Amino acid sequence: MRFNSYEFIFAFLPIVWLGWRALVGFGARRAGVVWLCLASLFFYGYWNVRYVPLLVVSLLINFGIGRVLSRRDGRSGSRGWLSVGLIWNLGLLAYFKYFNFFLENVNALTGANLPLEKIILPLGISFFTFQKIAFLVDARRGEVRDVQFADFALFVLFFPQLIAGPIVHHGEFIPQLKREALWKFDARTTLLGGALFAAGLFQKAAIADTLAPIADSTFGLVSNGARLRLVEAWVGVSAYSLQLFYDFAGYSHMALGLALLFGFRLPVNFMAPYRARSMIEFWRRWHITLSSFLRDYVYIPLGGNRRGYPRQMANLLFTMTLAGLWHGAGWTFVLWGFGHGAALIVNHLWRRWHKLPREHAGPGWAFALTLFAAGLGWVLFRAPNLPTARLLVESLFGVHGISVPISWARIVEPLAPVIRPRGLLPSIQAAPTGLIVLLLCAWFAVRGPFLLKWLGVTAQDITSPEKVRPEELSENGSVLNPWKLAAAGAMFAIAIAALTRSSPFLYFQF
Repeated sequence: MRFNSYEFIFAFLPIVWLGWRALVGFGARRAGVVWLCLASLFFYGYWNVRYVPLLVVSLLINFGIGRVLSRRDGRSGSRGWLSVGLIWNLGLLAYFKYFNFFLENVNALTGANLPLEKIILPLGISFFTFQKIAFLVDARRGEVRDVQFADFALFVLFFPQLIAGPIVHHGEFIPQLKREALWKFDARTTLLGGALFAAGLFQKAAIADTLAPIADSTFGLVSNGARLRLVEAWVGVSAYSLQLFYDFAGYSHMALGLALLFGFRLPVNFMAPYRARSMIEFWRRWHITLSSFLRDYVYIPLGGNRRGYPRQMANLLFTMTLAGLWHGAGWTFVLWGFGHGAALIVNHLWRRWHKLPREHAGPGWAFALTLFAAGLGWVLFRAPNLPTARLLVESLFGVHGISVPISWARIVEPLAPVIRPRGLLPSIQAAPTGLIVLLLCAWFAVRGPFLLKWLGVTAQDITSPEKVRPEELSENGSVLNPWKLAAAGAMFAIAIAALTRSSPFLYFQF
């Protein structure tokens, strides 16, 4: 079931919310937790009921291992139990997500022609696998105490974050069940949750899905061998960069809003990544919960920056390459992650060479360079294969000619002697309107978390957003402003009207 569907918005969500409020309102708190767990299983099974037993079995195994680890508290044998848990979780992920990728590469290298399995990737497996791994590692460290099964089940299954995150840490979620405020209805929190859900739905249905045809046609043409000219290529890549941002940021807003409707707090996952002035800052703003997981459970255990500069750079490169592989089973994703790792290394070397402090924002031109690098990276992220990515990158640099909208012909005519040999071609008839839409979307994407600010939501300094929480975002309650509520309602109405052409969220495929 998708957040951007009529059955979710007008049937599932109202029934589940009313059931939750009725149960906790009568003091049946444990029953309320069980109700949300069962509703989340239905939510997941609505897509493919065959994977519900797998989800439940994995839940039981991880809880059992977690209990053993928490009782041993790092003593003898705990390493073995942790290894069992890691093998189980990573084994499931490897089979469903990477087994056919492995067979394809074996066939390519050896000519063995091994048949590929008909494997359907379970939704959300990359997200909830990381959550359970973090739980087991923390249990061995002695950071997990007296967790009840129902609480653990809700932590893993809670439907707002089950399919595509954010990747929630157990220490952020489970303790909320012990706070009295969770069980009391709060009108301000509920209104803020509804407004954030409407804002996220608007980003997905009215913006991301509007940009999707431009991006899809661009990558589709290139994958079929078309050689686009410079402007055409940049329009398509820019459309995809913005589509991906509004698609995933929209999902994250909706997840945060849905959680607030039930009184829960989820971590913020995006804080204006396209205004970053370095790749280091970009990864502090883009998919924040993934960055935090990789830092805490991969980069730091590898040694982080504690074993010398060469080792730190190797750790960065490995961690980001793993991040690329986590996103998808393909060499395009591996190279995308490797490229981001290399960019982070260059970024660190630049700071080291110029002796810049960690908080240094960077010069103005660094913004354009970071945006350019991120855009090139999205080509690998979206392209179905390496030849398509190579062809499109060539187009971005004008190798296959320069194309301009026909209405721009007079403007570029003085440059005709220079660019005509590269193929000056009046084309993209609707480009002026399309480019205006792209520029408006880019402006709002770059200028900051504008929807949160517009709703009257406050946050701590966005240069260090890792610990931003919804309770910090909603203290002033200005979302109760009737004009803003009316505007949120208008966004919701526009988004509902746009659902007729709505598509699944992009991160569902990961």
